[in-house]
Amino acid sequence: MEKSKQKRMLIYTATGFIAMGLIAFIYWLEVLRFEEYTDDAYVHGNMVEITPQVPGIVTSINVDDTEYVEEGQVLIQLDKTDYRLAYEKAKHSLAETVRSVVQMFIQVEELRAELEQKEAALFRAEKDYQNRVNLVEIGGVSREEFEHVEASFASAEASQKESYHALQGAIARVQGTNIETHPKVKKAADLVRDAYVNLKRCDILAPMSGYVAQRTVQLGEYVNLSEPLLTVIPLNDLWVDANFKEIQLSKMRVGQSVKMTSDIYGREVVFIGKVIGINPGTGSVFSALPPQNATGNWIKIVQRVPVRVSLDPQQLKKYPLWLGLSMDVTVDIHDISSEMLRQKSKLKPIYKTKIYQKQEEGVNPIIQEIIQDNK
Repeated sequence: MEKSKQKRMLIYTATGFIAMGLIAFIYWLEVLRFEEYTDDAYVHGNMVEITPQVPGIVTSINVDDTEYVEEGQVLIQLDKTDYRLAYEKAKHSLAETVRSVVQMFIQVEELRAELEQKEAALFRAEKDYQNRVNLVEIGGVSREEFEHVEASFASAEASQKESYHALQGAIARVQGTNIETHPKVKKAADLVRDAYVNLKRCDILAPMSGYVAQRTVQLGEYVNLSEPLLTVIPLNDLWVDANFKEIQLSKMRVGQSVKMTSDIYGREVVFIGKVIGINPGTGSVFSALPPQNATGNWIKIVQRVPVRVSLDPQQLKKYPLWLGLSMDVTVDIHDISSEMLRQKSKLKPIYKTKIYQKQEEGVNPIIQEIIQDNK
């Protein structure tokens, strides 16, 4: 009896192991061989460094670390005194330039009238000369009188030429323009526009919505051009860089679906994404000190290649993630029909802001008002 029981137990055990192996084989055949997994993956996103466009002293800091800011919100303000004075000086210079250009146009009319007078004087002098040139030979007029008439004719002719060339020079200074389009006025208007923009740039704005981090600027500090003041991180546009071994990439394609989990939410929350692209080099190539394998002390190490995976913005609203969080990533490699590397470039900008285009808003009516008031 005991031997028969042992025999049955042995059969049951063997059958169980065979069944488990068969189930594992079927699971591998249907699922695991179409998946590539890595836990060497991290959340990444844009870190927008805020830098001043003009130097100055910080007079106001309106935000701090961890705060949410909207695109176009004033983050930091610089002292505007010098820039306000420069703006007023540029406006006065424009007014003065407009008045001088008006004088140029008036001078053209003055010289045109003067030329008409000189031409009339030349006509009279020429007639006097012609009337006396024949009489001097027969003694009708004295030689002295004729010489005076001849000299007056030559003087009138020279004076007419002088006025003509003066008029042409005055016309050349204003030809093809009016007061608004004259180069001097346009140059002065550009200086007003430049001073106006510099004054506006004393208010440092957020180029996009996001959360503030790494604030280093302090009140009263003098900041230079391009000096990092703080960082804005938009957490609604994140992605995952998953570092796969080189032996896992042969069936990796752009557009394949991806499932991801994070330690912060556990296995209950599964993030859905897609493969966006594969980095064109391994992580070691882009390191500060790339390895030199031609030294003779070479040891083969399996390399890892970053694969960028998208994250669903709607999921991020419900389950926010932070830069640097680790992720578990599983790529479904069933479909290998698409390309491994992208062959087409995007024609539209990926990221865009309009806050810098608005810095000139409002200056053109001011320039027009100055021109009209000083015509």
